[in-house]
Parts: sequence; C-alpha cells; structure tokens
Amino acid sequence: MMRFFKRLSTRLFLPVGWTLITIMLLCLPGRTIPGEGLFSIPHFDKIVHILLFGGIVFWWGFHLYFRRSDSSKWRKTIVFLAAFSIVLGIVLEFLQLYCIPNRSFDGGDIIADAAGALLAGLYHLYAKVDI
Repeated sequence: MMRFFKRLSTRLFLPVGWTLITIMLLCLPGRTIPGEGLFSIPHFDKIVHILLFGGIVFWWGFHLYFRRSDSSKWRKTIVFLAAFSIVLGIVLEFLQLYCIPNRSFDGGDIIADAAGALLAGLYHLYAKVDI
C-alpha cells in the first residue's frame, strides 16, 4: 500500500490538485450544492471538510516525505502544513461569508477543517513509513 502512496505522491499533481479542488469546492455558489442525497444527512458537510483539509496535509506530507533531503526539519514541515491548511480553511470560510453567493460562515466548518489537518499531521508525525 505504501508503494502505491509513494508512486502517487511523488508527483506534484496530486497534492496541488487536491488543494485546488478543495478551494474550488468551497468557492462554489450555494445554489450548485445539492440539498438531497448525501447532502441531506445532518453534518455530512463536516465529514467532507475533515476529508478535504486532512487530504491537503496528508498528500502534501507524503509528497514532501518522499522528496525530502533533510529529515531534521520534518516536524516543522508537518506543523507548517497543518497550520497552512487551518488558515486556508479560515480564509475560505470568510470568503464564503463575504464574497460567494448563497454561502455562509460556519464555525463548525473551521473546527472540522482543523480536525482534518491535525489528524493528518499526527499521522505523518507518528506513523512509521517503511518502503
């Protein structure tokens, strides 16, 4: 499984693509988001936020792990990735509040964004990756 992640994440398109798709999805106008199906499940959006922002840290972490040359800065890199992801989530929430039609600010989304980023960061800090 790790070989698969290594093959995927050594290419830059995956972490960049995941980050851009996350930004794009959170900048969609509210009328484009369906109100039925999975989206009718209470708090389903929080799960999506956890996965999106955890994915940013997860994929960038793998990309940088397999391309790193200095392991002494690894912890700082992961902390930076998690902090960047959390700040991105906060910025996107305020963008939804002020600039995107039919979208609103939700503090619960910021908590979900932070939870996803922190979980992925903890994974990278404490998981043993041997390939």
